[in-house]
Amino acid sequence: MSQSVQPQTARSQLARRVAATARAKGLLRPGDRVLVAVSGGPDSVALLSVLTALAPSWDLTLQAVHVNHGLRGAESEEDASFVAGLCDRLGVALAIERVTLTGPAGRRKGRSLQEQAREARYAAMVRVATVLRMDKIALGHTADDQAETLMMWMLRGSGTAGLAGIPPARGPLVIRPLLDVGRAEIMAYLEAQGLPFRVDSSNAKPLYLRNRIRHELLPALKRLNPGLLGVLKRQAEILREEDLCLEQFVSEHLARLTRESLAGEVVVDRAGLLALPLALQRRMVRTLIRRTSGVLMGPSFGAVTTVLERVVHGRSGSAIAVQGTLVAREYANIRFRPSHSTTKDGRTSETGEKTAAVTLALPVPSTIRWPLTGQMIRVSLGNISPVNPAAVPTPSRNTAIFDADRFTMDLAVRSWLPGDTFQPLGMHGQRKKLQNYFADIKLPREERRRVPLLVAPEGILWVGGHRPDHRFCTTPSTTRTLIAELTDGGPDRGD
Repeated sequence: MSQSVQPQTARSQLARRVAATARAKGLLRPGDRVLVAVSGGPDSVALLSVLTALAPSWDLTLQAVHVNHGLRGAESEEDASFVAGLCDRLGVALAIERVTLTGPAGRRKGRSLQEQAREARYAAMVRVATVLRMDKIALGHTADDQAETLMMWMLRGSGTAGLAGIPPARGPLVIRPLLDVGRAEIMAYLEAQGLPFRVDSSNAKPLYLRNRIRHELLPALKRLNPGLLGVLKRQAEILREEDLCLEQFVSEHLARLTRESLAGEVVVDRAGLLALPLALQRRMVRTLIRRTSGVLMGPSFGAVTTVLERVVHGRSGSAIAVQGTLVAREYANIRFRPSHSTTKDGRTSETGEKTAAVTLALPVPSTIRWPLTGQMIRVSLGNISPVNPAAVPTPSRNTAIFDADRFTMDLAVRSWLPGDTFQPLGMHGQRKKLQNYFADIKLPREERRRVPLLVAPEGILWVGGHRPDHRFCTTPSTTRTLIAELTDGGPDRGD
């Protein structure tokens, strides 16, 4: 912006643009109570300044909120002090929220520190908005943020949902009034207004993909197309509308092809699912996994593809655990039911590779339902008393007794994997492939994956309902036992 443009003129020009966007997209209504998120960076400072200019004509009640994660030590404290001074200058009340990401609640497995910080920040803002009865939470995302987000999702091979980018509004609460404004315009505005701002030192670190896109990729693309921000904005709008259209199709097919049990299980007509175009099959599977697990993000493209290939196109009885959902084919139906399934290495199976056996964690003591047969598996600890050794249950086909000191109590129940071996009791320590054992007892192939295997880090303890591994069975010197019982769980009432 040239030096000849007066500060008041610059302010009114940007305010008019933001007001036009707010009207066109329904972001604000006269009389709204607006909570403005202010980090102290240039975008949020400009947002607060512009909304302050609009407040009288729109009858807005403004309240600022600053979330201090404490991740940058003294720099974080300086940010909070700066925002307090800015709000005092602009006459806007401020709430400062402090969040901690170092405790167990703040550090969730599989989530980056940036993702955790963003989730904690949003949660803090929603808390403040709820307490203060605010109508909107205004965030300072700009057209450059939109471009960076689109490029990130493009590099990850995202579909239309990711390439739709950042929406101008999310739900009834969150709005982004600056999403059509470029960062260069923001910087010119701040210079014209004489408004200071803070610079987050972490934004310059090439360690993060977004920073590399911001400082390396986008400048190169802008040299090829100076109108890049407008092009990507248009692309996001097109794909957002197409994504909404596809989601509407999915909703209609879900209503037609599914039914839900009281236990939260969703049953899908397999033939109807397969009759849909592949794009809608993928969306149906993804939507059902999210609905069943309660997890709003994911699953990955690879996980959805695996479900289609191994379950939907698989034989009856095939199953896989993905993101807290067990997906199983049972004849003409595909069932989606909640589970706490994990893969062999303790992570949720998303790729369906060789660790895609159905696996359930088994704390001691506990009772779980084995979803492939409906049976209940109960484990408990016991002691062998020299006075009354008969107090220990008698081993049988459905009850196994183990020496609890011969293995680690990190137990799980899973289905058979190719290459599994154990040392069956009664075979004098001979190691046998589980596949060969099943063949010896003439267990039909379609039944083999349904058999629950009780496993510890040291190996298979028990082929449920068949044979324990002799290495872990009780001996005359055993004093502490693990008792495993397999019982009929009653009829499956999922229909």
